[in-house]
Amino acid sequence: DFLLFLPAPLLFIALFTDVATSRDSLSDLPLFCPLLNALLYVVSFNAFLIKPVNLNYSIKEKLALLNILFQKVEEAYNNFPLVCEPGCALCCTQKIYATSIEAYYALEVVSEKDIENLKKLSGFPRPRLTNNQILLYYMQGEEPPPEELPSDLGKCPFLTSENLCKIYEKRPLMCRIMASIKKCGETSAELPPFLFQIGTIAMQLVENIDVGGIYGSFFDLLVFLNDFKKGKVEEIPDYLLNNTDVDDLPILPEEKELRSWVGNLYRTPVPGTNFTFRELLNKLRDEFENQEALSFIKGIL
Repeated sequence: DFLLFLPAPLLFIALFTDVATSRDSLSDLPLFCPLLNALLYVVSFNAFLIKPVNLNYSIKEKLALLNILFQKVEEAYNNFPLVCEPGCALCCTQKIYATSIEAYYALEVVSEKDIENLKKLSGFPRPRLTNNQILLYYMQGEEPPPEELPSDLGKCPFLTSENLCKIYEKRPLMCRIMASIKKCGETSAELPPFLFQIGTIAMQLVENIDVGGIYGSFFDLLVFLNDFKKGKVEEIPDYLLNNTDVDDLPILPEEKELRSWVGNLYRTPVPGTNFTFRELLNKLRDEFENQEALSFIKGIL
């Protein structure tokens, strides 16, 4: 397995003090060591308690969850009078962030020639934080560090000369939630508030689905995973980030339609299993945590 671990002291803290990613969880910890307490506060408050990475973990199950999420997002979008059509590509730039499971999904239709072209690509945006790490900043009442973007985001390399997407059926979530009810050439894109909320929740969930995975530019992920599957890489580059699991969804009590959409998603049966979407997601989380805890304990015995 392709595993990256926390430095032993931080992993020990994570395993045996059950640190959560909020300030409140630290308020009841004993102040038995000022240095340790300060370390815990910094790690917890900034939500960067790095999880181990295992890029081979439960690919089949994660792809099943991804397909359901994509299907439910598409169904929601189909209920609105969107004007997007083939050849409309103003939003198809090189700013595409994704998770490793989305890149695995797309690799099925990405050719070796595409990979070689991606290796020549430069100057495209790379995220400094994952989507869920940014979300945690907002949940803690803070502004995340500003994103540094080039003045020209460039044209997506998967667009053809007719402005059609070469990997449309396997495109990542960030592409799927880009839409508008007004022609973008005439004015700025306009997305109904409900679809904006759906997209926000879906971006959070796709990172949760990719248990043990990584996050970054879609192009970087495709190149890296293509080489990884061939056994050509030994470590994860620093511009690819560990996923962060954030289970609490930013839904207000009065947002009943959004709650209903999430509830329907969570109750959807996963084909070929006896689990619902929510049950399988929790199963993957629990088994991954147990697997890594056992690996750590064996390592220190």
